[in-house]
Amino acid sequence: MGITYDSRKVKPGDTFVAVKGLKFDGAEFIPQAIAAGAAVIVAEKEVAVPPGVELKLVASARRALAELSAEFYGHPSRKLKLIGVTGTKGKTTVACLVQSVLNTAGFRAGLIGTLTAPLTTPESADLQAELASMVERRCSHCVLEVSSHALAQERVHACHFEVAIFTNLSHDHLDYHETMKEYLLAKSKLFEMLGEDGTAIINVDDPASGPLIGLVKGEVVPYGLDQARHQLRSTRHNEFDVEVTGLQIKEDLMALKLNATEIRTPLIGLHNAYNIAAAFQCGLTLGIRPAVIKRGIEAVQAIPGRQEEIKCGQPFRVIVDFAHSPDSLQKLLETYRPFAKGKLVLVFGCPGDRDRAKRPVMGGIAARLADLTIVTTDDPHSERPEEIIREIMTGVAGHESRVTSCLDRKKAVEMALKQAKQGDIVLIAGRGHEKFQDCGDRQVPFDDREVVKELLTRS
Repeated sequence: MGITYDSRKVKPGDTFVAVKGLKFDGAEFIPQAIAAGAAVIVAEKEVAVPPGVELKLVASARRALAELSAEFYGHPSRKLKLIGVTGTKGKTTVACLVQSVLNTAGFRAGLIGTLTAPLTTPESADLQAELASMVERRCSHCVLEVSSHALAQERVHACHFEVAIFTNLSHDHLDYHETMKEYLLAKSKLFEMLGEDGTAIINVDDPASGPLIGLVKGEVVPYGLDQARHQLRSTRHNEFDVEVTGLQIKEDLMALKLNATEIRTPLIGLHNAYNIAAAFQCGLTLGIRPAVIKRGIEAVQAIPGRQEEIKCGQPFRVIVDFAHSPDSLQKLLETYRPFAKGKLVLVFGCPGDRDRAKRPVMGGIAARLADLTIVTTDDPHSERPEEIIREIMTGVAGHESRVTSCLDRKKAVEMALKQAKQGDIVLIAGRGHEKFQDCGDRQVPFDDREVVKELLTRS
């Protein structure tokens, strides 16, 4: 017997949980599940089932799926030290840094997130299966990126977290959460889940930190770069308090001190200083010595699709980044603006079927901070790419001479590369590590990094 929420994967004797998704209601597929041999149907409403098939009615199919899956796989999160990372930005970088610190310390740490799965946080049945696989592989720790969607949809319900890390909160995903208040409420669930033996590592420079701190039953470990605000906002000091000093950001190297530990890294930018501080605090709370944490952080030389530089012998720099929200796009541009000896050129778009309100905002940020912006197609999904671009362009008023558009993303990248000269920096934002464009019901192979390499080696 197994557990599934996908009627196409039902095998004889399985339990089928009828979960309501964004596009489809699992209850509609109960007949297919029964035809495939489902022995148990878990649903929120009464439905007719034939003799020999058991119907279990529940208040929440999503919670039931999480609980049944955790039980089926033997509650694997209790056999691991599970570290959850949530926030609008920085989840992937922090998760990779923490995993590296753990592995450097001699532990075997697994990673689940944007770089390892189609969803940042898998559905609960898939997540429990992966956690169980890590237990079988003798992992001692797992670092899990926890998205707001996952929290709202109970995907991590029935997980036992040892540590929860909050990076920041800014405008994103309002197509789903509708308001920033609802967005924060979704994030807060992770900290409500922590038991008295859990530890919350919270960026106290972020205004959203206050409500989160109040929810934590266990230890609160604060971090931040603004020491005055750190002292003001952090009301629960402990032995893990860290002072960040000596921050120096150069075009390909950043140095900073965390208490007496100096770290040098190619992961540049103020946002990465926060990410490193979060990972450092996590290492300390898990009992790892600062010298080992330093080695673990410095071992991470690059993260796929995060400020990933493409070098093909060209006389200008090309950076591919995942920045797809107003705040992340602004931080990307502000990070590289001081290092552009010539022009700062940006190629970006916005995905379809997502938060439309951020489109003109991102257009305005791009127009203001880049010398040349080429607005293009991202993942249009079911929307017309022309309409998405038009909405982005409504935000560039007053800077029209510095912004153009090109519907074809490959041609847009080619335009940017052809115009770039020695000393320029070309930023290609929005998709990062992604290898396919979602166009309606089609997935089209498209990796910004490979496209850049092809164009540079061809020219």
